[in-house]
Amino acid sequence: MFNFKTLKLIRPYDSKSKSSFVGIRRNKNGEVEFRLPHGFDDFPENDFEATKDLFFKMYRTFQKFERDDWRQNSLDTRPAGKDQIEKENDGYRFKNKEDTEVVLYSKIALIENLLDVYRDLALDQMERRIGADEKIDYSKIDHYLDRAIYLTNGNDKNVIYIDEMDLPRQTLRYESTTLIDLFCFIVCELQNELAEDIEPRVQELAHRFSEQHLSHEESLFNEETFETTIRTLKGVLDDIDKRTAYKDEDYWRLYEAIETFLYGELDMEKPDELGTFWGISNFSSVWEDMCVSYSFATFSKIIYADTNIVFNGKRVANATSAGYFPIYKKEDFDDSFFIEFRGKRRWLRPDFVYDVIESSNEFDECDWIFDEIIQIIPKSNHRGIRVDFDVKLIDKTKSKMYKAFCLNLKKSDMNGVRCIGENSFKNYPKLELEKQKKFIQNVHKNKINQTELERKIRFLDWKYMDLKCFIQANEKLETDVTKQLCYEFTLRNLKSSETKIESQFVIPWVYNETAKDIGDVVDSKILYSRLIENKIEVFKANFSKIQEIYLTHD
Repeated sequence: MFNFKTLKLIRPYDSKSKSSFVGIRRNKNGEVEFRLPHGFDDFPENDFEATKDLFFKMYRTFQKFERDDWRQNSLDTRPAGKDQIEKENDGYRFKNKEDTEVVLYSKIALIENLLDVYRDLALDQMERRIGADEKIDYSKIDHYLDRAIYLTNGNDKNVIYIDEMDLPRQTLRYESTTLIDLFCFIVCELQNELAEDIEPRVQELAHRFSEQHLSHEESLFNEETFETTIRTLKGVLDDIDKRTAYKDEDYWRLYEAIETFLYGELDMEKPDELGTFWGISNFSSVWEDMCVSYSFATFSKIIYADTNIVFNGKRVANATSAGYFPIYKKEDFDDSFFIEFRGKRRWLRPDFVYDVIESSNEFDECDWIFDEIIQIIPKSNHRGIRVDFDVKLIDKTKSKMYKAFCLNLKKSDMNGVRCIGENSFKNYPKLELEKQKKFIQNVHKNKINQTELERKIRFLDWKYMDLKCFIQANEKLETDVTKQLCYEFTLRNLKSSETKIESQFVIPWVYNETAKDIGDVVDSKILYSRLIENKIEVFKANFSKIQEIYLTHD
């Protein structure tokens, strides 16, 4: 396992490479590099905890991206974005919706091998184990002369004593050797970093290993104890291998998975495109899925989305564009995104269109509503992701607001949620609760009716680009602006002249840990003049906030 302290961070803006690769690989000098996404200009340098946290979140992000791809294809056999998949070595090669090749290597062997073994082997059924046994096999006594105790008293100078041998033995269910304890300790440490649920039995065996071999402070992913812990684990594994006589198939699966984890970094003998790396060569596809997931989790009045993602276990696409590309569109929305010439239509596919009133960054927070009108009484917290709570009406003159809030909570259709009566909720996603709070706050504050909502529509275009790309004229920016104006033009032909239409280019950006907002609009004074003239904004979206929601809506 590599040390996060020694990873060399590479930001796109200070790299000579124009590659959109995000992940870890070796450079030509043999150094292990962690190439960060666009917008990570201010990511802290030499920060073990920040680097470790980012690595594990990116690991989970790549896993979800790959998993969603397979789920999309299992839910629908029609051709769609990311539908041409080929397995290649430890990676997957496929094409995105723009027919651009994407190469994903998410199988980082030092972690994947370990977790694959954990998923395959049932620890409570591994009864045949190897260990020291007090029984003596006299046919093998010549192999234990080096461990024998030679008796020298009286006339017994030629007598030896052997107290135990390493022999196969049957053990009681749930009894574990040190090898399984070591395995469970590593799995427990990994699952903790990956925010996964840990089985009680695994925790028990991991704790037993820690008690016997490590000090109280030592941990596998602690900056101060990483190196000492790795050395201790290697020593224990080596001792296990020397003392184990009978090694069955289960033993070797456990041993090899642990050995790969402890001694491996990344198998990158070739740093070029043919070599193995961990990451993705076109991160724009991941960024797009992240943004779409955030939008479906945040906005209720979505008009159109060029996507086929799986969100909360369901495919969101409910229509097709040009009879081929799966998209989502509001049921009563007449798809007007086309340009007609000589009787033929050229279809356009904007990334995302929605009613602005649902935006969480449009209005100031009104938390006083949940102090003076409605009270949320927390019951329990499930790893900070899901919560149990009751809703109580304080101001009885606002009963309509209270009932509307409870009704919206029930309509959310979230997997695993239990509604008890009118106002009690169990296993409710914390982010979904915040979304519903924000919705009722905005409606109350602005008192906007349905007619007014339809007068303000916003186009969002996901851009995996650096901010400097929007400051000066360039060919891609000129094309993007023209496309955006075409989107607005086709919608104006459908809507009334009073409808206000806005456009934003959404780019990734890293904010400090205390940032609560979803992002900021870039000061128009520094942008390319054509953006200013056409009132197209550039929005720096909070990467961490969007990633958090992406990972919690599976």
